[in-house]
Amino acid sequence: YTEDYRDWKTARSAACALQRVARAKVDQSSARYLILDLITERLVAVARGDWCMDGNEHDTNSWFCAAEQAINAIFAISPSPEKVSMEILLGHQAAIFGTPDHPETVTDSLRLSRFFFILGHIALKLLIYTEVLSSSVRRANAAKTVSKQESASSVINGKGGNAETEKEDEDEEDAIEAELGIAAQAEAETERKVAEISENEIVGRGIISLFTPMLLRVVANEGGNFSSPILMLSATIALCKCMCISKSFCEQHLPLLFSVLAKAPNDDQDLRANIVIALGDLAFRFPNEVEPYTPKIYSCLRDKSTRVRRHTLMVLTHLILNDMVKVKGQVCEIALCLQDQESRIRDMARLLFHELSKRTNSPIYNLLPDIVSQLSQLGLPQESFREIMLFLLGFIKKDRQNEMLMEKLIQRFPKCSSITQKADLAYCIAQLKINDKCIKCLNDTFKLYKDALFDEDVLKNFMSVLTKAKKNAKLESKDALQELEEKLTEHAAAGRENMKASKKAQRAKARAVKREARRKKEWDGESDEEASAEETDEENRPENVIRETPVNTKRRSNRPRRRNVVS
Repeated sequence: YTEDYRDWKTARSAACALQRVARAKVDQSSARYLILDLITERLVAVARGDWCMDGNEHDTNSWFCAAEQAINAIFAISPSPEKVSMEILLGHQAAIFGTPDHPETVTDSLRLSRFFFILGHIALKLLIYTEVLSSSVRRANAAKTVSKQESASSVINGKGGNAETEKEDEDEEDAIEAELGIAAQAEAETERKVAEISENEIVGRGIISLFTPMLLRVVANEGGNFSSPILMLSATIALCKCMCISKSFCEQHLPLLFSVLAKAPNDDQDLRANIVIALGDLAFRFPNEVEPYTPKIYSCLRDKSTRVRRHTLMVLTHLILNDMVKVKGQVCEIALCLQDQESRIRDMARLLFHELSKRTNSPIYNLLPDIVSQLSQLGLPQESFREIMLFLLGFIKKDRQNEMLMEKLIQRFPKCSSITQKADLAYCIAQLKINDKCIKCLNDTFKLYKDALFDEDVLKNFMSVLTKAKKNAKLESKDALQELEEKLTEHAAAGRENMKASKKAQRAKARAVKREARRKKEWDGESDEEASAEETDEENRPENVIRETPVNTKRRSNRPRRRNVVS
C-alpha cells in the first residue's frame, strides 16, 4: 500500500504498532519468525527510501517520520538488528554512489539527506541496543546469583545444628561470598566492554565511521557547495546523534557544531532550534565537555527567533534544575527572559526562578548581586529593570538575607559609573525588608552612597526606606532613624548645590571654549586673506624685475642709520 500510494503516515503508524511486538527468535520452523522476517524486509525497503521520489521535498519530509519509526521497529523485532542496519546503509550507499561497475558522479540532495538521516538514527539506536544487551546480561547474572543464594539458604535451614554442620555452613557461605565477588567483577567487566563499544566501535571503527568524513564535510560546508536547507539540517542532526555516542568524538567536533550554529542563516530557524536541542542532550551526557561552551548556549536566549529562544530556555531549565549546568555567571540572560515579548518564555522563566527558590541553598539570594550589576550595565529601560528586580527580590524572605543583601548592594555604589546605576541600586534597596540592623548598616556605610543623594530618584528611594522603617521602629532605633534622615536631607541639599555650581562652571567653560574657537577662526581667516594677497602680488610681478629682500621688521632699530661720509 505504501509503495503504491506513498502513504508515509500509514507506514509510520504500522511501524509504531510493530514496536509492541516481542523480539523474534531465530527458528526457521516458526511461523512467527517467518512473518516477522517478511515484515522486516518491508521495513528495510521503507528505511532505504526505495519508494521515495527524488526532487519532491514534501515526499521526503513525510518519509522522515516513517523511516525513523521503521528503524525503531527493526531494532524491536529483529534478532540481529545490527546486520539489518548494515544492509540499509549499504543500500543507501549504492543508491548514492552507484556500484563499482556503474559509479554515480552526481546525486540528488534529497537522496543524500535521507542517507544522513538514516546514518545518524542507526548510530543512536546501536548505542541504545548495546545498553539494552548490557542490562539483560546484568539482570541474568543477578537472577543467577539470587537463585544460588536461595538454594544455599534452603540447604542450610534443612541441616542440623552440630559443630560439623556449622563448619560446613561457614564453608558454603565463604563460597557464596567468593562467587558474589566474581559476579561483581564480571558485571564491572561487562560495563567496561559496553563503554568500550560505545566509545570506539560504533562511530570509531564500525561501518558508520566510513561515512563520518563525508558527513563532516557537508556540515562544515566550507566552500558553500551545499545550499539545500534539508540537506544541512539532516546532516547536522546526524552529526549531533553521532556526538551523543562517543565522548572523544563529541569533544573533537563541538567547535564545528557551534560554528554552524553561529553561521546559520537568520531565516533558517529550524537548524538553530534543532542544534540547541541537541546541545541539551550533549550537555546531559557529557557535561564536562560541553561546560566551556555554556556561554554560547546562553547567548541563544537573545536570538531573533521566538522558537529558538523558547527551545533554549527549555533546555537550560532542564539542565539547571538537574544540576547539569552552573547557573552562576549567565543568569542575567535568564532574568531578561522575564521581559520577553513571548508570554510562554516569560512564564517559563518565572517557573525556573520559582523552582530555584525552593532549594535550601538559596541560589537566588546568591545570584542577585551579579544580576543587579549586569542588568544595570546593559542600559535597560528603567521600567523593565525595576519589574525584573521587583519579581526577584520577592524571593528574599529571611531577615539575615535582607541584611546581607543590603550590605552587598551598598558596597557596589562606588563601582557604579553613572547615576542611573546608583538609582537602580537604591531602588533594589528600597524593595528589601527593613529592620534595625539594616538602619545601622545604612548609617555605618553612609559615606559610600552620600555622593549620589543629589539625584531625586536616589533620594526618593532612600526616603522610602526610612518611611518603611518608621512604621515598625522600636524606641531604641528612633534616634538612628532621626540621625539618618538628617544626614540624607543635609547631603541631598549640599549635593544639589554642588551640582548646580558644577553645571554653571561647565556652561561657563563651554562658553569660553566657544569664544576661543571663534577668535581663532577669525584670526585664521585674516591670515588666509593676507596670504592670498601676497600670492596675487607675486603672480602679477614682471619676471625681469629683481625681487627685493624683505626687511626684517622684528629687528628694526629706532636709531638712525650710519652714513658713509666722503672726506
